[in-house]
Amino acid sequence: MAPTTSPQPFGKEIAGGVADLLDRDGRILWGYCSHWMLKKGDRLVYELLKDARREVFATPQKNEFAAWLAQQSPQSLDDHVRPTCHDTIEVITHELLAEAVAHNAGVNNPTPYGAALAGQIVDALDRGITVAHSHRDYCGMGLGRGDSGYVYGPVYDGQLFEEAVFKTREELRAWLARQSDATLSGRELAQPFEWDNQRLTRVRLLEAIATTAPD
Repeated sequence: MAPTTSPQPFGKEIAGGVADLLDRDGRILWGYCSHWMLKKGDRLVYELLKDARREVFATPQKNEFAAWLAQQSPQSLDDHVRPTCHDTIEVITHELLAEAVAHNAGVNNPTPYGAALAGQIVDALDRGITVAHSHRDYCGMGLGRGDSGYVYGPVYDGQLFEEAVFKTREELRAWLARQSDATLSGRELAQPFEWDNQRLTRVRLLEAIATTAPD
């Protein structure tokens, strides 16, 4: 059974925030299950990632896009997606869009994480913590500790795969201290799907420390 969706329109505040977000550096918002996408390329586009990437709405005008999104609701957008997708698809809600706008207000900050934060993350990994999302399909990038050492890499279905391996605490701490939201954003990659899509950020690292601190 498909989840119940709200008929309440998103309204001007959320729609304007999403339009600003898309307008900043061509940002892309993806559903975790990758069946819907909001993006700005040469146009502002609301696009489905099913049915041959069929577009629901496209316009070159930011204000027109915001006005259209303000009138939409979780229910109306879900009605577009549901015929081509299974019932467990992630629904686009008010909360999801509002959280994306709030979370990404300072996205791609170039300030390095620094030695203190890096050291706390290494300590958390040593306690058996893995910094990774866990849901279906692509889960972004994560950090963990495995048999080969400390691992940084992509996560699929909650499982962390190796892209880079650090043999010692000092190697990982030195590398992570030099990184930032900007360097780990994935913007250098060829596939836009990977840009800012569940990447490691300062917020995620701080949340991992806060929720896994020893008693």
